[in-house]
Amino acid sequence: MPFEIRAIEPDEIGDLLLADQRAFGSPPSLAERERSWTEAELSRTRAAFDGGEAVGVSRNYSFQLTLPGGHAIPAAAVSWVGVQPTYRRRGVLTQLMGALHDDAREHGEPVAMLTASESSIYGRFGYGVAAWRVGVSADAARITFRSDTSAGHIRLVLRDEAEKRLPAIYEALRLSRAGLVTRPDYWWPSVFWDQLGGADKAFFTAIHTNTAGVDDGYVAYDISGSWHNGIPDRRATVWDLVTADDEARAALWRYVFGLDLVDTVVAVHVPIDDPLRHLVTDGRRIRIDYVNDGLWLAPLDPAQLLAARGYTVEGRLVIETAAPDGTVTRVELDGGPAGATCGSTTREPDITCTSATLGACAIGGNRWSELAQAGLVDARDRATLVRADTMFMTTPAPALLTSF
Repeated sequence: MPFEIRAIEPDEIGDLLLADQRAFGSPPSLAERERSWTEAELSRTRAAFDGGEAVGVSRNYSFQLTLPGGHAIPAAAVSWVGVQPTYRRRGVLTQLMGALHDDAREHGEPVAMLTASESSIYGRFGYGVAAWRVGVSADAARITFRSDTSAGHIRLVLRDEAEKRLPAIYEALRLSRAGLVTRPDYWWPSVFWDQLGGADKAFFTAIHTNTAGVDDGYVAYDISGSWHNGIPDRRATVWDLVTADDEARAALWRYVFGLDLVDTVVAVHVPIDDPLRHLVTDGRRIRIDYVNDGLWLAPLDPAQLLAARGYTVEGRLVIETAAPDGTVTRVELDGGPAGATCGSTTREPDITCTSATLGACAIGGNRWSELAQAGLVDARDRATLVRADTMFMTTPAPALLTSF
């Protein structure tokens, strides 16, 4: 049965919060908490109503996504997707995702993106894992850095200063790595300061300043744990580590592992090519706790998406993709370091795959040849895969540092 799918009105925010709470099995939202993330861009929400009750919710946010080569494109940031447990298996999610993709196309966004609460859901809607995230941990006492010298200095800052400086630092380097996204003004109060740095945490931010006096990185972390028989058993969890260059990154890693009265350091949202294990004398002591899907991409307009990025070497490919609705798109890509052109073609494809697989490879987060080994890519020959791998690879590796 089709449900009424429409945007949430301002006086229905309570319905949005209740449906989200029920879908995720979370505690009721506190009315006094910062709601900038909730109230932003309500016209881009899409909720499913049954007899006036919101039984499923979803929304897009207007973000930008950084592509290889330092280009950024508008992207629909999909969030708040949830269906009440009493309405499962009734097509609610399918209707919501279709409405979100229609909304993205209306806004001229060639790609939709999300972070997944469950990794088994979104492949069937045309999303592929475009960037991976790594969780690491280490016993602080076991870590020795190869070098303990650093140009520049680090200072701890209070929230008032952090609120002014952190967005500027992040925005200054947002185009330096594929996979990074904008952090709008409404993101910081609710997601960063409320969810990550809530009042119930011992939350700290430290800023690195280089020798030229420029703030070029920061780390945000909390400290948890207690004391047992006079011995501290405490953990520092790094939630956000943002740097403009390798020197600042090394300095902030040294800082975190040098915190007093901390036994274990844990970090989330670490890029898959982070140099931490090479910065220390015993890389085995840096434990990889997980390698998880980070950023998921669904190409809504493959030609526009592929034309917007730079490529490592010159090359030409004909790529055919099949979307979940059965739509087949065949484009010819002619790209290189200076840019690319991409448009429809009737030439025979060099590579054939689903739109989800294209999303997985679009910004260089996976190799075409690796996915071909998994049976997800059909290629003309081995040389075609080598050419595609070489064209699409990017340094540094794509990473998503932002929860949305």
